[in-house]
Amino acid sequence: MLTYKNYVMILSSLLLTVFLSTFMYAYYLAKYYPIPFTHRISLDDKFRFIRDMPNRNMIDTIIIGSSLGLNNIQGAVLEKQSKKVNNVLNISAYGLKSTEVETQIQLISLFPNIKRVIYSAQFPDFSDPFHFDIYDFDFIKNYLMLGKNHTNFKYIFYTYKNIIEVAKNHWYWDKKYRGDMFNFGLAFDHTGSIPLKIYGKNINKKKFFEPHPLTQNNKNFDALQKIAQLLRDKNIRFYFVVDPYRQPLLDKHKDLKETMDKFIIRTENIINKYNGLFLNLHSLLELNDSYFVDRFHLNEHGSKLTT
Repeated sequence: MLTYKNYVMILSSLLLTVFLSTFMYAYYLAKYYPIPFTHRISLDDKFRFIRDMPNRNMIDTIIIGSSLGLNNIQGAVLEKQSKKVNNVLNISAYGLKSTEVETQIQLISLFPNIKRVIYSAQFPDFSDPFHFDIYDFDFIKNYLMLGKNHTNFKYIFYTYKNIIEVAKNHWYWDKKYRGDMFNFGLAFDHTGSIPLKIYGKNINKKKFFEPHPLTQNNKNFDALQKIAQLLRDKNIRFYFVVDPYRQPLLDKHKDLKETMDKFIIRTENIINKYNGLFLNLHSLLELNDSYFVDRFHLNEHGSKLTT
């Protein structure tokens, strides 16, 4: 029969074993998987990608935006085809509104040789103004400077505190998040872009044929103005790109076209005010439906043309 003392010793040993095992698991996750800095898997994995990249000091071009920046501009093609662009980093993430891009743009301070920033967007990115619930820039910045697969006690402990969320992401990683170019996964190329290979039956018909809501919010335009002013003051060239939108939807819905036209006018005025370069690729390229995977995301051939 166990004495009270032996019972306490056994229980303590079990608890210590559980703690150490969990902590070692947290160490593994902190090295190889995204840490929930923002609790948004797309953005958190982009932070991991930036931490692991080998040529931070060589980056001269940043691509930023929502999924339109992530999917509709191919950093690898830009490096290959441009005579001036040498090393691209795409810091876009799914779902970023302009108000969140204003926060994300702080990351340019980590790259000493930035010459240009490309913001890829469309009017839905300027709808409801979202803000990060959590975005500790200094905490994130120190993490990004660790180097590939490196971590320290601070980030291991942070992972340990969020072990359920991180373990869940790990469990579903290959099936749900990693994905490939055939879905909206997180299969970054070496620049952080994700060109899409979605065709035929894999196209989401609802998102292909239904127009976006028409909401626009002044806070997103205010954020764009702050971004443009910041880059001008830092003497960094700012390119604002209006992405193509399915023309049949614009032809069918007059109010949709009016919303997009007003968006184009308003953003162009802001960009011109701060000496940026405005590119309306919708009117310039006039892409047909064979280049789209939904209302405004492009397949690999469409994104190559925008690039």
